Amino acid sequence: MSDQGTKAVAQMFFDGLNSGDAEAAFSVIDTDVEYIVTGTTDLSGTYRGLKEVQEKLLVPFAAMLESELKLTAHEYIVDGDRVAVRATGEAQGKYGAYNNSYCFLLRVTNGKITQLHEFLDTVLVETSLSGKKVA
Repeated sequence: MSDQGTKAVAQMFFDGLNSGDAEAAFSVIDTDVEYIVTGTTDLSGTYRGLKEVQEKLLVPFAAMLESELKLTAHEYIVDGDRVAVRATGEAQGKYGAYNNSYCFLLRVTNGKITQLHEFLDTVLVETSLSGKKVA
C-alpha cells in the first residue's frame, strides 16, 4: 500500500472517532488487531482481536468517563505501512477533566489497521479516570 493509502486508512479511523461514528472508525480495524496501551494503569496492556479491544478496553474506558471522548488527530507521519499520529482528546472523567495528549503508532495491512500502539499521559488516566492520588 502506498504512503497515501496508509494515511487514508488512518484518517478514516480518526475522522470516525472525532465525529462520533464508531462504525466508520472500526470499519478499518482488522478483526485480529493487536492494540497496545502503554504504562501500568488499569487500562494498560495488550489486547488481541477487535472483540477483546471492545470488551476489555473500550467498555471499561467508557465507564470511567462522564462525557464522550472527542479525539482529534493533528499530524500524520507515514512510512510505508506504518503511521505515527499525534492527537489530543477531551472528555470529562469521573474524577476530573481528561484532556490527554497521544501518539498512536499504527500498522496498516491490506487496507486495515492490524496493530495500534497508544502512548499517552498515564498519570492523567490514574487521576482523572481512576481517582488515584499520585505522590
